[in-house]
Amino acid sequence: MHLYEWGDRRGRPLLYWDGLGGTGLHANEIGPLLARDYGFHMLAPDPPGHGRSPALPLDDYLPSRLAALAAELVPGRTGFLGFSVGAEVGCAFAARFPERTAALVLVDGGHWDFADLRGADPSALPRDERYASWDAYFAEQAADLGRWTPELEAAHRATMRELNGEIVPILEPAVAAAISHGNVVEPTVATHAALHDSGVPVLLVLPDTHRWDEQVARFQRNVPQLEVRRLATAVHDLVSNAPEELARVIGDYAATCARY
Repeated sequence: MHLYEWGDRRGRPLLYWDGLGGTGLHANEIGPLLARDYGFHMLAPDPPGHGRSPALPLDDYLPSRLAALAAELVPGRTGFLGFSVGAEVGCAFAARFPERTAALVLVDGGHWDFADLRGADPSALPRDERYASWDAYFAEQAADLGRWTPELEAAHRATMRELNGEIVPILEPAVAAAISHGNVVEPTVATHAALHDSGVPVLLVLPDTHRWDEQVARFQRNVPQLEVRRLATAVHDLVSNAPEELARVIGDYAATCARY
């Protein structure tokens, strides 16, 4: 897997796994902040089939198999920071490798499964996402996020490619569907018992307008060490929308974790 890094390699390791379609470069704002202000050595791969990393066979996109790949990137104990679908991989990582998990931080993900979506088809191909130009794509992303920087432009450019005069995702639709189907085969809720028994510290960071109260309450019942923080935004992509505030929440939380 293609890997991005920020910070001194002697620092506390923190492995970042991005959401569906995203790459490790998505951490190009929060990574330097966590390295500079909290002494982390941040590692952020392009997940398989994303960015510069080659795809896997479709049967290999189960969260447990992706977690095993993540474990190969860091030889010892690490924190795991997962965004959106990356949070599912984080739960699988901490459940499977508790002795190697210093802390688990989930950013608006890992608290619901496709079984919670009535009538949803997790194997359905994602919508056909095409743009006439890079400027059109960047304009839509900036409007959705409420901010735009050169770092965000670079991070979002890394997720797309030019094809037949259009801007389209690098992530193939069949791979995206395989990742979603993996959540059905191995739902995140199935990791709760192992997370409970492991005692691994778990932090869930949410936008304050999220709609998953029932699922968050279930998570808290099943994993009593779970802590929840909410940021004052309606944007799902907290990594892009509020990097400074998110970095403070993560860094301050990690300072309380005895495993680090």
